[in-house]
Amino acid sequence: MWSREANIQSWQTWLGEDLGTDRARPAPRRCQHTLTSVPTSTYVDIMVIEKMVDVGGHEICAQILGSGPTVVLDGGGAGQGLGTWGPVPERLADFATVVTYDRAGVGRSGGTQARSVAEQADALRRMLRGLELRLPAVFVGWSYGGLVTQVYAARHPDDVAGLVFVDPTAAGTPPGSALVRSLSFDVAAWLLRARAALGGRNARALRELAVTLGGMQDAMAEAKSTREEYGLPPVPIRVIAAGKRPRMPRAQLDHLTADHEALAGRSPQGRVLVAEHASHQVPYEQPETIVETVREVLAG
Repeated sequence: MWSREANIQSWQTWLGEDLGTDRARPAPRRCQHTLTSVPTSTYVDIMVIEKMVDVGGHEICAQILGSGPTVVLDGGGAGQGLGTWGPVPERLADFATVVTYDRAGVGRSGGTQARSVAEQADALRRMLRGLELRLPAVFVGWSYGGLVTQVYAARHPDDVAGLVFVDPTAAGTPPGSALVRSLSFDVAAWLLRARAALGGRNARALRELAVTLGGMQDAMAEAKSTREEYGLPPVPIRVIAAGKRPRMPRAQLDHLTADHEALAGRSPQGRVLVAEHASHQVPYEQPETIVETVREVLAG
């Protein structure tokens, strides 16, 4: 039986966005070539570089902080990576060069939102090449960003030194009838657009989420087929699952759990971890788990 509450909580799990609260998002100001400094968890200031990167036909806004091996963060369904990872980037910057970015057509980046996950992954690769960062890197994908990270790793395995998935969206076809799935996604997109029409600080992000949701079923199927066709590189894989789940149908929870296990099982060095005290918002509620997991993967 469809229920608005259960489905909003499920959409949150798919998209990496808290749809039940009005969590402040960064203002979509213009991305500029800037050089600033911020304090890290060790109370040492680090340099932060923000710049536009030409990826062919449009530019993507990227932010780089810290020094050391490269760690690439790919965020949730809205596509805004800048300012949406909580304290994670600054803590990682104690020992790594950390890259965050806004996807095409989102936040401070130019272009239009891509419907294909492969397009998003390939644009990310062009951005990293444009930044001239040291590769291979550890890629960290949160929620929908887990789909992008999987497709990137499958298509460009030589770029990847390790994979960390933070409560990733399940690839493949969710349980239930095709009609119910389509109606659920259509209603979700409509609710997001309706809420955006009311204005507020998150209106633009909600409109961007609605676009992502419109292509969600295709994105999940594309990630699954790409993973099956090309496989993933034989690198350390960690899947961090949320310990506090919203109410959702048992079949959907089983589907999510099974995909997390299958994802970790793609590597002999794969493992599923549980962030016991966190909901889907792991970067905000248990950031230390992400930081220590990345540190472990970097150590080999």
